[in-house]
Amino acid sequence: MSMSFDSRIRAKSNRAKDEGSVARIMKATEILLQERGHEALTTTAIANAAGLNIATLYKYFPNKYSILVAILKQSRDVWLKAAERSVTSVLAGSDWRATMEQIIDFAARRRRDQPGGNALRRAVQALPELQSYYREESLETAAFLADFLTARGGLDPTRAMQVARVAVDIGNSVLDLALFNPSEDPAVWIAEAKAAVCQYLTPHLEA
Repeated sequence: MSMSFDSRIRAKSNRAKDEGSVARIMKATEILLQERGHEALTTTAIANAAGLNIATLYKYFPNKYSILVAILKQSRDVWLKAAERSVTSVLAGSDWRATMEQIIDFAARRRRDQPGGNALRRAVQALPELQSYYREESLETAAFLADFLTARGGLDPTRAMQVARVAVDIGNSVLDLALFNPSEDPAVWIAEAKAAVCQYLTPHLEA
């Protein structure tokens, strides 16, 4: 049986309300990450910052880790689309080194410009509850690069994925040094990440 017009309106209104509450919770979490770090993050603090009661928060998220995962997934979708566009541009003839450097710049901005981005990265490293998510994102990023290595470098798919995973880990590891050396210019570590990744990939792309 189809819904009445009034029922459809109420359902649409409820969806909008739900989406608004989820957005407020995620935004409040990002701000708290920026101000206090993940160590001080609690569901009570998030609910208060979002202007919601704790029961409403638990309606959408069972714990603080699920909120962090939701934020990570939202950011990941933007990241993977950018990675896909970059790989497509190289296959169309763009310089692969310049494109890799653009990808690393994007990764660095992702941490810097997203509210609480650096604190979120520290949380990913420190909290076991987020480790599986981090591995999943790394594998998805490597998959884009592996496709490129197969098409441009002629590597077989298994070897391409191995090389891609190492390249992704190199880039992430060097960018992470900026997290633990906050007194130093992050541009230094971004430049080092570009140099390290490009040097590693050169034999596979310019044989």
